Amino acid sequence: MSSLPFDPTFDHTISRDEATGLIQAFRSTAAPGTHLSSAFNRSAFEKLLAQPGAAGIRIHQAQESDGSPTMVMVAVDSKGADMNAPTNLCMQNSSNCPPYCPQPWA
Repeated sequence: MSSLPFDPTFDHTISRDEATGLIQAFRSTAAPGTHLSSAFNRSAFEKLLAQPGAAGIRIHQAQESDGSPTMVMVAVDSKGADMNAPTNLCMQNSSNCPPYCPQPWA
């Protein structure tokens, strides 16, 4: 498992093969109906990153009031701290898989 301190200059790029392996490893052990992914549109990222002091984005696993899983995105500052002041934006309401699943990774 990889865990790195927050570095706003870090290149997070991995190969498609590595991405496929990571995704398939999770999906091969996931129970049927497990929350597999969430899609956010570009404007969600742009709005978060446009906030003064934003250096990145953190994606939190979260849960709806009915118990269904979701994701919440928040901006992080240059030290990796969530920007969670009352005036900071948060993003949710993604397109979740399931039920809205993309083509399988192969």
